[in-house]
Formats: sequence, C-alpha cells, structure tokens
Amino acid sequence: MVNQIPVPQAKYELLTDVRQPRWKTQVLCLVLVSLVLGILFVTRAWLGIVILRSPRAETVDPETVIDNAKIATWLRRARMYAESTKENQNADRNNSISSPQHFYTNFSGQIIVCYYTIQSDLNTLWELRPSHIDPDLCTHIIVGFASVVNCSLDLDSSSTIYQQVVALKKSQPELRVMISAGGSNELHSGFSEMIKNHFNRKRFIKSVLNVTKTFGFDGLDLDWEFPAWIGADEREKIRFVQLLEELRRELYRAKEKLILSVAVAAPQAIIDQSYMVAEMAKYVDFVNLMSYDYHFYVWYYPITGLNAPLYPHATESGYLSTLNVNFSAHYWLLKGMPKEKLIIGIPTYGHSYKLDNPINHDLYAPANGFGNLGSMGFVPYFTVCEFLQNEAKNVFDEESKVPFAYKDREWISYDDVTSIRHKAEWIRANNFGGAMILSLNVDDWNNTCKFNESFPLTRTVTRILRYHED
Repeated sequence: MVNQIPVPQAKYELLTDVRQPRWKTQVLCLVLVSLVLGILFVTRAWLGIVILRSPRAETVDPETVIDNAKIATWLRRARMYAESTKENQNADRNNSISSPQHFYTNFSGQIIVCYYTIQSDLNTLWELRPSHIDPDLCTHIIVGFASVVNCSLDLDSSSTIYQQVVALKKSQPELRVMISAGGSNELHSGFSEMIKNHFNRKRFIKSVLNVTKTFGFDGLDLDWEFPAWIGADEREKIRFVQLLEELRRELYRAKEKLILSVAVAAPQAIIDQSYMVAEMAKYVDFVNLMSYDYHFYVWYYPITGLNAPLYPHATESGYLSTLNVNFSAHYWLLKGMPKEKLIIGIPTYGHSYKLDNPINHDLYAPANGFGNLGSMGFVPYFTVCEFLQNEAKNVFDEESKVPFAYKDREWISYDDVTSIRHKAEWIRANNFGGAMILSLNVDDWNNTCKFNESFPLTRTVTRILRYHED
C-alpha cells in the first residue's frame, strides 16, 4: 500500500550510513594534522636556534622589551610584586600585625629621601631638570640609576646631570646627595655577577669610592630587585650581606663619611626569601621600603587594585590583607630592622587599568589591560590631575586611606595630597625613620594641578615631617 511506505526506516538507514567508519578519510586527516604539527615544531626549533645564536640573546628579557626601555626597572618590580601575590595569595601567613595610633614628639631624626631619575621614564615632554628642584624639599636626594657593569659602578653618559644635582648643596648645605646603583641589567650581569666572590665585590667597592670622591656624593644606595628571588641562587642574600659588611668596612678604612642605604621590597614573600634583615641592619644607615606597586594589572589577576594602600580593605583576607604599607613596615620591624632605619616609601605615580565594563567601576572591578593614560600602567601625578580636570570621578577609600578615579573605561589608583597627609602623619605617629618619595620626576613639578605650588605631594610630606605641621 502507498500509505505504508517505511519513511522512518529510510531515515534510520541514512543515519546508520553516516555513522559507518570512513577509515580513508580518518587516515588522511591524521596525516595532515601530523604534518602541520611537524612543521610548527621544526619552525619553533629553528627560531630558538636563531635566537640563541643572536649576540643579544643573553641580555634580552621579553617582558621588558618595550618602546621605552627606561621604564623597564619599574615595570619589572611591579610584575615581581604581582608574581609574589600569585604564588602566595592562598598561603596561611600571619597577618595580625597592627599599628599603634598614638603620636610621638621626637621629630628631629626623621628624614625625607627623594629619588630623582635622570632618565626620561615617566616625565613630561619637558624633562625635570636639576635646576627645577627645590633643594629645601628633601633632606636626601638619591640620583639614579647607575648600572653595575663588569663589577663596577657605571654612570653611563650622564655625568653632567649628576654634577648638577650635587651642585644643589651650594644653596642648601644640609642637603645630602647620594647615587643609586640599579639599572635594567641587574638580573643578568649586574649585582648577581658582582657579589659572587670577594674579588668582584672589592672591584665594585673601589669603583664606588672613586665615583663618590670624584662627584662629591654623600653616599650610595643599592637598588637590587631582588637577591635570591625566583630562579636565582639562594646564596645571593648571604653574599649581599657580605657586600654590605665589606662596603661599611672599606668606608671606615678610607675615612669616608658616606651614607649606605638599600632599597628593599615590601611584599612578605619577597622579604622572607631575599633578605637577612637583622644582619643587614648592622651595616646600613637606613633602608628605603618600596611600599607601592601592591596591585598592578596582570593577565592572571585582571581586576582593579590600589597601588599603595595604607591599610587593608575589609574584604581582603589571607595574604591579600598583607599588601599594604602598614603591614609591610611592621613586618620589617618584626624581622629585625630598627624603626629609625626604616624609611617608608610613598609613590607620586598611580596605576591605570582598562575596565571591562564602564558601569562596573568600583574597587576589584574586572579589567582587561592597562589604561590609556601614562606608560605601561604607570601614571604620573600631573597626568592624574589632568584626568580629574576632564571630569573623571574621584573616590576616596576610607578603609585604605587612598583614592581612585574613573571615567568611561579608564580607572586609576593613585595618591593625592589627602592620602599622603595620612601617610606622613602615620609615619610620624609610629616614629619611623622618615619618608621616601618615588619620585620627584612624577610629582607635579610644573603646577599642572593648579595648586599654586610645585611638588605638592612631596611638599605635603615635608610640611608634616620636617616643619611639624599638624
């Protein structure tokens, strides 16, 4: 019968035909896939050989090859801080350190250390020149950064600028000017090579004595980021202490009254791995705590965060609750650094993020990259002021005591006059050795913020710690 045509059966037969193995097609696909993978493998191997044979292979760091190589050191530090957070955010660490809130009256010993970078990183189109610096702002100016090359201090081609900064002492005799050794080669051929043995360290110390005498520097700052950190020789932190001991001994022997300081990390994980704190304290005059870059955009932690919070936010727990100035400072005390030798770092720059959704602009909002302002996520304070003048919204976080600002997809964490006043008063309340500014270059030295004064952030610290304003 016509009505009994087995249509379902026809569909079934079609389905079973599709499911039949087509072994010839499968073999051909397998051969093609293998061929493509083989080509990719050979190509990658060939490229690796080419790179290894390149004369620059030993010095190229793919994470710091950027248009403006002079920002590489700042960028690397922020990434290392982020890496320490990634590796330790689930760690069960002691985060119960607290800060006393009573005020002391002994202000006489507190100093204000200001970094001045001679390179063009993070400056405006008009470079901050030594002649623009107010010599009454700081008790110490650290000029950086000299490199460590062939186990010697290398000033590159910037001798004139070093001389101009030292000349500021003519108008302010109490000012102390130091030179900082750091630079973009420190991970590969700088500090690590220099400290390997006594002969290398002796060569470095001899170059330091020669440079400080030639230029009239009052001391040396060591900015090694960081001894014995991930992938490095664990013995580096022992050798670093040996360098400090030998430096101090040779300075005494040469009858040079030179100041010796070290720029040190703030995250707990790096402190534990990189420093023998109590031993370092025997030989340094002070340490400059790099208490900033606590939060920075990285692809594996793509949310907004505060660059330099004074205190933790209520929503933070575990290791995340240690990423703030208060904890870092008191952890250094716990490890054995005397209060009077601990100088608290204050940034004059912020960090930018690109928001996923401009409607979601709070703290911990999803982000997918650096913001458009600044350079590689670093934003000078004068650029922040321009951002606010262009109708960006400003929010002050009362828990962390620092602000952030946003407009459209741009989000910036930074310090302003209010937050820095909180920090300076906190430094005074806890009787630390003083404050460190990073850096004069990215403070508003050209009055972009319309405060009718230059260097408003640094000047706020000076008024509170040096002139004792309430």
